[in-house]
Amino acid sequence: MKNKNIFFIGFMACGKSTLARALAKELDWVFLDSDSLIEAKFDKSIAEIFAEFGEDFFRKEEQKIADFFCGIKNACIATGGGFIQVSNLDKIGFCVYLRASFESLKNRLDLEEKQKRPLFYDENKAKTLYNMRLKSYEEKANLILDVENKNIQELVDELKKRIR
Repeated sequence: MKNKNIFFIGFMACGKSTLARALAKELDWVFLDSDSLIEAKFDKSIAEIFAEFGEDFFRKEEQKIADFFCGIKNACIATGGGFIQVSNLDKIGFCVYLRASFESLKNRLDLEEKQKRPLFYDENKAKTLYNMRLKSYEEKANLILDVENKNIQELVDELKKRIR
């Protein structure tokens, strides 16, 4: 994994940011979060960006972030749930899909957390979106990591074994 990024994909609430941050600390790499970078750029939450500018605008901003990620190295990167739509995903680095059932993900979120995620407002729509994205997550991943019933340190240890 020397001189290559590791980035995490998966549905909302699967732990991409938490695991990317923990792995970055363990590897002494930089931690980056695509959603946080977009929020910082506009000084607005993702929900506010969706409400004010729409999803298409947000996806264009994700593409700009993806272009930036292609030019860096030694970063552990958390991405948004729909980041798999960017055109140059394969050029960013080593892709890890954090897999969990919809029920497990839903149960991780309290009302406040659901409100931060505009595509999770309607549970039926969220489940449909989850099902639509599953195949893409699996196809685009270099590694699939099942995250249910595992703590962060277990996941970091498993990752370190599997990515060497």
